[in-house]
Amino acid sequence: MKTFSEYCFERLAEKKPFGWPDELEKSLVTDADIEAVEKEWGYHFPEEFKEFLKSYILPKPTILYGEFTGDWYGAGMSYSFELEEYLDPDEIPEDQEICILEIVLEGLIGMADIAGHSLKENIERLSWTETAPLGYIYLGEFIDIYMFLECETGEIVCIDHDFYTISEQKEIDNIKQFKTKMFQNFHEMLKCLFLGAVCNGETAQLCEADEEESLLYLGISD
Repeated sequence: MKTFSEYCFERLAEKKPFGWPDELEKSLVTDADIEAVEKEWGYHFPEEFKEFLKSYILPKPTILYGEFTGDWYGAGMSYSFELEEYLDPDEIPEDQEICILEIVLEGLIGMADIAGHSLKENIERLSWTETAPLGYIYLGEFIDIYMFLECETGEIVCIDHDFYTISEQKEIDNIKQFKTKMFQNFHEMLKCLFLGAVCNGETAQLCEADEEESLLYLGISD
């Protein structure tokens, strides 16, 4: 049966984004690879993340565009495809309820490519924040805001660069103190960034209408 991560990859690949190859490369990551990392770091990855690691290798480049509403970090910013840059706040129409954010998932690109390196080595290399062994895996960034997978809860959290470096305490402590929930879990992030669901950044909830993608997936997975 096709996993939800595989479905998301394949739906996005249909659009041939960012010069992706004609065929996605299947991941060679196994349960044993994942368990080896979990054993060394002393915690478990969320099930949705394990599924993602075992689906496909995220190609380079992968720059995604998420749609958000609500009063949160991303409010007041919106990317323009026409201008290929962010609009100034006074350029955004007053009646525009949805903002578009350009998100670079640099922390996930090639993570599942274990042909030349172990999964642990890939995660450590991509998670330049050095927080992965402590339970916070770096995923990517947008407008100087860093995204992490919080493995204990399974949530996707984010933190402004200024707060990440705000004090003399360790960065991991800054994340724990100043983090904001961005998505409820890894699947919710895929629904937004891969399938186009709109997320309320203020509540970290997807709009109800966008659950149709999940129903469609359930229909094709039998």
